[in-house]
Amino acid sequence: MKNKKTLFRFFTLFEYEEEEAFLENQHKNGWKVTGYKLPGFYKFEKCEPEEVTYRIDFTNENGANNTEYRQIFADNGWDFLWSVNGFSIFRKPGASDSKNNNEIFTDNASKLQMLQKIHQRRLLPFIFLFLWIVIPNFIKAIDGEFGSSSMDMILSVLFTLMLVFYTYVIVKSFIKIKKIKEKLQ
Repeated sequence: MKNKKTLFRFFTLFEYEEEEAFLENQHKNGWKVTGYKLPGFYKFEKCEPEEVTYRIDFTNENGANNTEYRQIFADNGWDFLWSVNGFSIFRKPGASDSKNNNEIFTDNASKLQMLQKIHQRRLLPFIFLFLWIVIPNFIKAIDGEFGSSSMDMILSVLFTLMLVFYTYVIVKSFIKIKKIKEKLQ
């Protein structure tokens, strides 16, 4: 029987609640997360099934190197797992509940503040990249400006895939932001 597994899961910037639920469900089914590698590879090892709460915080800094930041969470019973790409992952024994006993944000204002940080520091640059690089090159590809060589065809396909991917992430992110803001207000 395997004691380790790797799963690939893709979450957009604002799907942190879905990612937390995914990690909690894995732990409840006897798979404790032990690591993560971009672009979405989770490493798990077999464990006793138990109720564990996972939470994600966005600092846009490396939480692994910020002792004070980690200590604040440790003082409240959270185990720091890792930081990657500005997001820090924490784990705490016990099931998620609606009484904020296992929440890293104690009020809606601080949760909204985190969403605004993600929006300003990650989504806006993502949109600018989309508007200034992907769309113009996609237009060149459909207008046939790249020519007919095999490399030009590869570039055309690449920019088409990038257009689809970026559009998906941006639309999904704005829908998620709207839903979260409505829920928190």
